[in-house]
Order: sequence, then structure tokens, then C-alpha cells
Amino acid sequence: MKHKIAIMIIVLGLAGSALAQTSEVRIKDLPDDHWGYAAVYDLIRLGVTKGYPDGTYRGDKPMSRYEAALFLSKLSKSFEGKDFSSDLKELRDQIVLIRQKPKSKDDLDVTGNYVSKWEAGNLLATKGAKPGTLGNYRLVVTASREFSPDAAVKVNLDTMDYGYYDDGTGAAGHGKLAPELMDIESRFAIDLSHYNFAPLEVKVTYGPGPKRHLADPTGAIPSEIGMTYIRPDSGVLASTKIYGAELKGGYYSRQIAGGDYFQNDNSGKATSSLLTGTVGFDLNSIKLDFTGDYMSLGNINTDNRTMRAKIAVTAPFGEKVSASGTIGFGSEKKKMMVAGSVSLNDPWDTGTVFTVQAAKIGSEYINPAFTADRFDFAGYDGFNRPLENGTVNVGGKLVQLVADNAKLFGRGDIRMGSDLKYAGDRARFTAEGGIIYSLSPNVDLDAAYRVHQDMQLNDASDLAAVGLLYRF
Repeated sequence: MKHKIAIMIIVLGLAGSALAQTSEVRIKDLPDDHWGYAAVYDLIRLGVTKGYPDGTYRGDKPMSRYEAALFLSKLSKSFEGKDFSSDLKELRDQIVLIRQKPKSKDDLDVTGNYVSKWEAGNLLATKGAKPGTLGNYRLVVTASREFSPDAAVKVNLDTMDYGYYDDGTGAAGHGKLAPELMDIESRFAIDLSHYNFAPLEVKVTYGPGPKRHLADPTGAIPSEIGMTYIRPDSGVLASTKIYGAELKGGYYSRQIAGGDYFQNDNSGKATSSLLTGTVGFDLNSIKLDFTGDYMSLGNINTDNRTMRAKIAVTAPFGEKVSASGTIGFGSEKKKMMVAGSVSLNDPWDTGTVFTVQAAKIGSEYINPAFTADRFDFAGYDGFNRPLENGTVNVGGKLVQLVADNAKLFGRGDIRMGSDLKYAGDRARFTAEGGIIYSLSPNVDLDAAYRVHQDMQLNDASDLAAVGLLYRF
């Protein structure tokens, strides 16, 4: 994007320098020392824009498609009769050289975000639940370095719930700062051209694996139970393409409670292991993936092992509609699962994005021996809670743009038993809606309200939250 902006500014500069200023237009919100000052006034001299009627340019405001069409139309007319082919060729050649130049090993890219949130729970509680509040934060920082187009390393710091939401099982409960809060990812490529094969891309990760809340220590926010911070496992994944097929294979290890990474604890237990392989095909824009997983868990003397196979299909229906589906196979019906989703990406040009998803999980799809360590094997619902055996889950997400810097959002999920009845301990319903307001390109303010019912808890609760997100 930055390269495109640079090209546009240079081209406009070439054209504008040859034109005389036809009228005196002054932009109120454009300081003389701003980096885009010359480019904006070149546009004015070209007749492409005069800013807004109130004399402002609003350079940080996103353009609508209509504004973009008008901009390009006026720009093309201003270039009629002018030949910039030699200048554009030279500029294109320079851009190609810049892209081909490898990054310096000293280039360190640091990005991240900081979220601060205040939550109030059980505001309308009717069965004796006490209201309560929780102030929390989450800091995510990523430092990455690209040594070449084929080699890079990335270090992530994610505070998750460290220091404020100790349920005895999450990051704060373990008290291990480095293993819990940090993860590392490195990637590199192995040249296989002498075998007439595509490069072998290898990604190595070291991380704590997904972390979820198993309790509600506040007593006021039960809807947080089960919500998971999705973090990488420790392992390696290799991928390449052979005869049009995409091949992936990897090994991942996840620690057992009380044990250390890749080691045995005093009881002789080993980490849970996952060996996975995928063969993917692109068939006229339809993506088809065949995956096989082998998991093992046990102690020195005995092992618990299980295997699963699944087929995933992703198919676009035009530019704005897509659908996906997954079938997980087992030796019996109770060891199978089926899931699917449909996404609408602004189908009516009204800024509406909508996704609906559903999944049915067999009563033994996740081997009971692995439910504690591979709890996410069947996927997640719309609130990042892992899908469980013997359930049917239906949910959806909606985002509606209401202004250039404001959008409404909503999400909901209902969990039923395998008989499609909303009854019993498995029944659960959660719905949330709110608004996100962009104070600036890097700062968002949001407010949300959530209702939650869990039949296992035999109570309903609600939650109101206000948050601030800062990206850097």
C-alpha cells in the first residue's frame, strides 16, 4: 500500500510541476510542514480535488468507492494528451529493485496492541447472584526480523490474563512468566529446485498452546468460563507443492498440567503429542483438504492413542459469498463430527459482513483421554470457547458499518444436546452486541452488552463492558 501511495504521489508530482496554479485554494487542516503537503496541492492544481466545502481535506478519513471513482475519473482526464510512459517505466523499474532488495538483518519490526477494559457483571441478576466489576488489560507485542525473503523469526509477548484474572489454571495461576506469556516462531525455506520441486517451507514454533478460563473467580462474570486465548503449540510444520497438490506435515507437543515442555514430570507422564498431515487441492477456486491426525498421551508403561481423519471444503460463490464445511471421520457415528459456515461480505454494498456457522460433535469425537489437553480438537464457537463432545452448536456474527468511523457488531451462540433440544447440563446461550468507534486510525473505543444462560449453572447473567484498543 505504501508503494502504491508513493507511486501516485510521484506521478502527480511529475504532472503537477508542469501546470500553472489555476486558483488559490487553501486547506485548513493541512500544515505547511506536513509530508503530504505538496502532493495534495498538486491534486488541486490538476483539478482532481478542492477538498471539502468547509475548506478541510480530512486526509485521515477513508474514501468511499464513489469518492474513489470520482477521484480516478478526474485524474485520468487531467492526464489526457500527456505521455508519462518513460517516467512510469523508470519508476516501475525502481520499485522492482526495491522489492527485490533483501531486508537488512538489523531491521526489527515491532507491532502490537494494548486493550484496556472495564466489565460489570450481574447487573440484572434475579437469583441471588451478586453484581461485581473487573478491570483488565491485555498487551500483545510482536517483534519480527526478516533475514531474507525465505527466512524470518518472530517473538510474541501476550499478557493474556496475567496479573488480574487468576482462576488457578490460566497464565497467572501457573506463575511461569516466560513459558506462559511468550512464544517464538521461525520460518525458513529449503531449495528443492534441483529435484524439480517447489521449495520446502518450514515453520518452527515454541509456545504454551491455547489457554482457557476454567472458572470465574469474580463470581460475577460466568460468561467468561471456557473462553480461550489461542496461542501456538510447540512443534514444527513443513509444507510444499508437488504436482499441483499442497502437502503439509507437522508434529506438535503440548504440556500436561504439572509437567514441563518436552519433558517428563516426576509421575512419569509425557506431553500430549499430535502428528498431522494434510493434502490440499485447488479445483477451479474450490479448496479441498484431506487431513489425518494421530494423537498420543500416556505414561512410561501405557499409552493412550487415537487417530482421526477429516475433509474440509472451501468454496466461493462470487466475490461476496463464501462457504466452508468440515467432516471429521471415526470408526463409529459417535466418533464423527460435521461443521459448516456461510459468510457474506458486504453483499448489498451497505457495509454489512455476516457469518453463520453450525457444528455437530459426536459424543466421543474427542477421545476422553485427550479432553483436557486437546480440548480444541473440534474447533471453537463464536466466543472462542472450545466445542465439546455430544453437542450441537449454532452461532453467527454480524458487523454493520454505520459511519466512516463507527460500526455496530453482534454475535451469538447457542449450544444444545445431540438431540437438538435446549435442555440438560449442556444447554447454553450467549449473545452480545455493541458498537466500535474509531477515535483515530490507531485507537478504537468500544462498548458492549452481553446476556448469558448456562443450564449447568442454573442461572442467567449479563455483562456490560467498555474498552479501549490502541494499536502500534
